[in-house]
Amino acid sequence: MTQVTETLAKDWDELVGPIANDLESSAKQYGALSRHRGFHSATDLLRAILIYAIALSLSATALWGAGLKLYNISRQALHRQVLKSTPWLHHLLGTLLRTLVSVPPAGTGLIHRLVLRDASTISRPGSPGTEWRLHLSWCPFQQQPAQVTLTDAHTGESFEDAALQAGDLVLADRAYGIWRTIRLALDSLAFFIVRLTWSNLPLCTPEGQPFNLIAWLRLLPETQTTAEITVVAADDPLQRPLRLVAGRLPAPQAEAARAEVKHQARQDKRTVNPNTLLAAGFCLLLTNLPAATWSVGMVLVCYRIRWQIEWCFRRWKDLCHLDELPAYPAQTAEPVLLAKLILIVLMQARLGCLPWDEWWTGEEPAPVVSAVVSMVYNHLCEIIRPTAVVLQLLADPVPFLRHLRSSRRKRSLQLADATRRLAGLLTGLVPVADTG
Repeated sequence: MTQVTETLAKDWDELVGPIANDLESSAKQYGALSRHRGFHSATDLLRAILIYAIALSLSATALWGAGLKLYNISRQALHRQVLKSTPWLHHLLGTLLRTLVSVPPAGTGLIHRLVLRDASTISRPGSPGTEWRLHLSWCPFQQQPAQVTLTDAHTGESFEDAALQAGDLVLADRAYGIWRTIRLALDSLAFFIVRLTWSNLPLCTPEGQPFNLIAWLRLLPETQTTAEITVVAADDPLQRPLRLVAGRLPAPQAEAARAEVKHQARQDKRTVNPNTLLAAGFCLLLTNLPAATWSVGMVLVCYRIRWQIEWCFRRWKDLCHLDELPAYPAQTAEPVLLAKLILIVLMQARLGCLPWDEWWTGEEPAPVVSAVVSMVYNHLCEIIRPTAVVLQLLADPVPFLRHLRSSRRKRSLQLADATRRLAGLLTGLVPVADTG
């Protein structure tokens, strides 16, 4: 058992190695561990919180903590410690991400890195609406996050805190097709391909005249599948030229898109705008990529990669149950969610060691990403919450009894009470009442 314990400790130390030097100081700075009451170190506190995020049960977390000798406190005290750790977990998430992000070397070409940007909503069961928004900058070819941020529902989708670097190419959907978001990409010296609606971004011609996007679409021949025109954002004081790219959707997809527009209008009890119906038949993109090296077709094809971030969100939610947070108060659910995100980043750090570039460009089919992610996640859970603790419990339950017993029931446990009485009857210790 000693060798198993040493192996488990080594695996855990390697897992948190990139942030090990920061744990103690930051735990004190953010008030997570002002005094070592019950915990030997900040590393033990982080492990306990990660176990809680996996198990979603204070009782189960207490049992694993007892088996790993992480602490000697009650479940109620553990709960209070988790609540105190929310600011610290925000800090650790950012610290972990900084260990993954690398500055691209000079002379690597026009585009240094492809980044997908999107956000997903998260709520507790029974919640009346969105409670948190998870913002993600995702590098699909490296299978690595460039930035992960958790905000409340009032923070909209933006390139702010997206960790954009000069030379990045960022892809984003319609929610980012507004001037204050596009300006952030331009000011970061990044390239972008952003999908537009017909009305959210006022545009002008290079001569400064208002540009009518709908009129332009109406002039396109039915047989023309792609088109582009140079425009500028009406609110851009520098009047930087941009490319408006339109790709006509195939007839079945266009009809499906227009049917969705009509359905949404019926849901909202409003009349469908004819301009919206016309624009629904096109994929409208705005980009600042140079036309000399990026044709219209290349821009449209590149934008299709954006769907990879949707699959990333889906994998994360399925594996870590991000949409199945406990129906606790929000102040309890938030640190659990942050701990799950830390676990995800730790998982992605390990996935980054795989030869993704070779797999994508090789002649053989690349491995199924979901299968690899699932295996690594399960391995990570085993490091954090090893099944060896279960074997310890089965071999010697005495050290676990404190956390196995109920501490809140005011009446005796019915099963235990009945068992004691039955045992007394069977052994003759309790006289049987005369029922005659």
